[in-house]
Amino acid sequence: MEIEQLIDQELPPPHGNRQGLSYGQLAILLLTYIISQGDHRLCAVEPWVVLHHHTLEWSTGWKIGLKDATDDRLADLLKQLGSDEHQAIESIFTQLGKHLIRAHELPTEEARSDTTSFSVYHQPQNSIEGESLLNFGYSKDRRPDLRQYRQMLATLDPLALPLLGATLPGQGTDESHYLPTWRNLAEIIGHKKFLFLADSKASSWANRAQISAEGGIYIFPLAMTQPRPKILFDWLNNPPTEVREITVKDAEENNPALGQGFEMPLGSLWWDDNKQQWHRWSERWLAVCSYALRERQIKGLSQRLVKAELALEKLAVRPGKDRKILEKKVGEIKQRYRVSKYLVEQINSKTHYEKVYEGSGRPNSQTPFRRVRQTTLSLTYKRCEAEIEAFQAVAGWRLYVTNASVERLSLEKAVFSYREQWQPERGFHRFKRGCLPALPVYFQDEKKIRGLMFLLTIALQVFTLMEFVVYRQLAAQKQSLAGLYEGNPKRTTERPTAERLLAAFREITLYFHQDGSTEITPLNALQQRILTLMKVSESIYILPSLVPE
Repeated sequence: MEIEQLIDQELPPPHGNRQGLSYGQLAILLLTYIISQGDHRLCAVEPWVVLHHHTLEWSTGWKIGLKDATDDRLADLLKQLGSDEHQAIESIFTQLGKHLIRAHELPTEEARSDTTSFSVYHQPQNSIEGESLLNFGYSKDRRPDLRQYRQMLATLDPLALPLLGATLPGQGTDESHYLPTWRNLAEIIGHKKFLFLADSKASSWANRAQISAEGGIYIFPLAMTQPRPKILFDWLNNPPTEVREITVKDAEENNPALGQGFEMPLGSLWWDDNKQQWHRWSERWLAVCSYALRERQIKGLSQRLVKAELALEKLAVRPGKDRKILEKKVGEIKQRYRVSKYLVEQINSKTHYEKVYEGSGRPNSQTPFRRVRQTTLSLTYKRCEAEIEAFQAVAGWRLYVTNASVERLSLEKAVFSYREQWQPERGFHRFKRGCLPALPVYFQDEKKIRGLMFLLTIALQVFTLMEFVVYRQLAAQKQSLAGLYEGNPKRTTERPTAERLLAAFREITLYFHQDGSTEITPLNALQQRILTLMKVSESIYILPSLVPE
C-alpha cells in the first residue's frame, strides 16, 4: 500500500535531534499494533515492540531502537497527521486511493458515503464553543448529554473499500460535506461517471444541481418533509406511470416479490449564485415500496399504540387535580411512543362545592360549615383512524431521486444498489464495537484524534483489501474455505472476514533455543491455503537464520 512512502512524503521529517524511525515507519508499527491487538493505546506500543523486537526487525528490515515507539513519539506522529497546516490526510487518501484502484484493478462503477458520531466524555480545549472539534450535536449513539465528533467514510463498491475519511466537528449537519466528498472521489476514481449514493441529507437542491452540472451521477433518498408526503400520497392514489413488481435478480417464477414501485420523470431548476445563472437538468423520481418494511412499520405503529393506550389508561385512573400537569404527562406518553398524530385525548373537568364543617366532633344540622370548590379531572382518548389509515397507505414507501438514465440505472437496479448502503456502516461498526476500536479516546488533543481516525481508516482499508482479494480468488476458483470456525471445522464460507483470517495465524510461535538457534511453528494446511488466496508468499515466515545458504 506504500503507506510509509506516502506519509514520509507528506509530513515534514522529525526534529533533527530525534534519531530512529521516520514518521512513515512509525505509522507502520502503530498500524501493525492496532490491527494485531485491536487496541490504539499509545502507551502499550513500546512494551509490545520490545516483546516482538526480533520479529519486527526481521519482517521490516529496519533497525528498530527500543525507544523508537514511545508514546511521545507516537503522539507526535498523530499530531502531525491531524494538523491542518500540512493537509496531509486528504493528500494521502487521494494518492493511496489511486494506487489501490490501479494495483488491484478495482471496479469503479459505484461509490457511497455516510457519517456517524462518536460520543466522548471530554471537555473542549478551545474557549470558543464553535471552534472545537468536540461539541454537542445530534447523537447517533443516543447520548445527547455527551460531546461528540463525527466521522465520514466514502467507500467503493462492491468491496466497501474506504477511499476517504474525514473527522468533522460534532455540531452541524452533514449536508455541506457531500459535494466536496463527491469531488474528491471523482479525483481518486479518475472519472465522474460513477454512481454516487448517500443518505437523504445529501439530497438538497444545491448538492444535486452541482453534481449534475459537473457531470456526476447520483441517487439519493428524499427527506420526507412537506410537500413530499402529500405528493407521494397523491401518486399512490393515482399512479402517474405503471406500477411494477420488484423481484430478486435471476429469481425463479415462484419467488415472491420484494416490493413494487414506479417512476416519474421531472425537470429540476436551481439558481447558481456563483455563476449568476439557472441550471436546468432532468431527474427521475422513484417511488419504491418494500413489503418487509411496510409490514414492520404497520406492526410497529400497532404495538406503540397499544403501549401508549395502556399508559394513558393507567393515567386516567388517577388523573390528579392539576390540568397542566395532566396535559404534560399525556404529551410525554404520546411523544415517548411516537403516536402524537394517531391518538386524540380529551380532558374534562367537573367542578362541585363540598361542605367542610368547622370544629371537632360529629357535625349536626346546627354545625357551621363552609363551601370548598373541588375540581375533578377525567381523561378520555381515542384513535385517529384517518391518520392511521393515511400512515398505512404510505407505509413502506420511499421517494428516491436520480439523474441517471434508465439504461444506466433501471428502477430494479436502483433498489438493489441502495440496499447495499450498509457498507459504510460495517466500517463504523468496526470502529465502535469491532476489532478497530476508536473508543474510548485516551487523549484530549483534537489533532491527535484526527490522526488516530486517519490511521484507523487505513487499518480498515487493510481489512477490506484482505477480504476482497480472498473473495475474488475463491470466486474465480468456485470454491469455499473451511476451518475458520471454532467448534465447527467443516463449516465453509465463500466470504471469510479479515478477523477470522487473521485469527487463523494467532498460534504461530517463534522459539529462541539456548544454543542461539531459532525455530518457528510450521504452517498448517489452512494457513498455507489462506496465504495462497491472499497471494502472499510463504517465505514471509522463513526467518533470516533459517534461510539455507
